[in-house]
Amino acid sequence: MDGVLIPGLVNAHSHLDLAGSPAVPSRGSFPEWLRSVGALRASGRNIVDAASQEAQSLAQCGVVAVGDIDGSQGEGTRGRRLAKLGGRSYLEIIGVEREAARQRLASVMRTVDTLGCAGHELGLSPHAPYSVHEDVLPEIVRAGEVRGLPLAMHIAESADETRYLMHGDGPFAGFLESIGQGKPFARPPGIRPIEYVERAGLLASGGAVIHGNDLDDDDIDRLARHQSSVVYCHGTHRHFDRPPHRLLELDGVGVDVAFGTDSAASNQEVDLFSELVRLAADRPDVPPLLILKGATHGGRRALKLPEGPATWAVGSVADGCVLGPCPEDLESMGSDALASWAWSGEASVLFTVHAGVVLEPGGASSE
Repeated sequence: MDGVLIPGLVNAHSHLDLAGSPAVPSRGSFPEWLRSVGALRASGRNIVDAASQEAQSLAQCGVVAVGDIDGSQGEGTRGRRLAKLGGRSYLEIIGVEREAARQRLASVMRTVDTLGCAGHELGLSPHAPYSVHEDVLPEIVRAGEVRGLPLAMHIAESADETRYLMHGDGPFAGFLESIGQGKPFARPPGIRPIEYVERAGLLASGGAVIHGNDLDDDDIDRLARHQSSVVYCHGTHRHFDRPPHRLLELDGVGVDVAFGTDSAASNQEVDLFSELVRLAADRPDVPPLLILKGATHGGRRALKLPEGPATWAVGSVADGCVLGPCPEDLESMGSDALASWAWSGEASVLFTVHAGVVLEPGGASSE
């Protein structure tokens, strides 16, 4: 079989515990969408089986590692492990009131002990600035540092989030009042989300910024100073019809850009390769090589994963995926042309090699 070998893809942001759920329409405000997602989490699905099936599907389509936000007390992580997909599971912490956040942190740390292999494949995810009490966010950062658990957090996902932190009003104020779970701060901090999490120590700790949709120039400067990683989810960005993401400016100042699929609730086709093809079509200003870098090296850096073997040889366990069918002028193509072909829609994933196993789309596998 002729094909083009590239590094295995890294899906740097997913929610496997929402696998199989229907897409939630983006009508109304973002907080109202969150309310509908909360209803999905209470639907009584078999999370382990659903997460395992989605993880297997990702692996068959080129993904060798995933950064998963697990809000299911470890069920999503168990599903990922059952599928034997590498990566890192970030156990999610939500608690608007101070004591609720501390209780959730304590529960998550017990789950870390139960799951085992903490620093190698687990992490912590304080959900977002509006859903974790301001006093507990630095405590989560310290807990991660003490236990060797990398952090990832939904930050600057929408202009409504920025408004709430700056002024304490808008859709998030109404949403939090309606659910009756208190407020994450006594008074609005009066600063933007990136500075807010910087003060809590998250950026200095190397925490990954999930989304980073609503950034100004000062935010980008702060991320550059900390050599941060930002994970961009193009399908979800399209779902909410957000303004163009500033990923080119982030890359230009040395911020690592990675890519993720997010969840089925905002991206019905949870397929990273297809997502990258759509990104290339929607954003012709983004160099194809930048997409390749973000989907491989950038993802590994965001998840704090080892780079692994750099070459293929007898006995190597290097991960990769093979694309095809090969273009007729393959041997004369440079790296830019090859990357353009990869995301052109003319290529597809023929098979994935992960941990010594060959996986084909549709389920066939061999060692």
